[in-house]
Amino acid sequence: MATAFPSIGIGATLLGFIVLFIIYLLVVGFVLWLAGEIVVGRRVTFGEALAVAGTGTFLVGASITFLGLIGVLLGLVIFLLLVKHYFKTGWIGAIGVAIMAVVVGVVLTFILGALALGALFGFPKIF
Repeated sequence: MATAFPSIGIGATLLGFIVLFIIYLLVVGFVLWLAGEIVVGRRVTFGEALAVAGTGTFLVGASITFLGLIGVLLGLVIFLLLVKHYFKTGWIGAIGVAIMAVVVGVVLTFILGALALGALFGFPKIF
């Protein structure tokens, strides 16, 4: 029996996943880098932010997968430990970076959403 949608194949699916994961890491790395620059005060490198994003994604995902609801709390602690280690700050600084990362992520989402809507429907004429 034929399916309604043709299959794109496992290779194209994996390639799409890898491309989306790299884009995700770059966006989350940028958000963490900007939050670290604002909160920590020392020069945080983009490589450190990418390390936190990549390692954190893997470890938090694994803890949530294997531990369920307790894994969510453990994932939060893991993320704070990673920020504390890579950004060379204390617990308060790590919590500040986490809060600022959420704020920067929300602002970035609104900006990109506005640009996407403007690109789809045209920007209004001001003059």
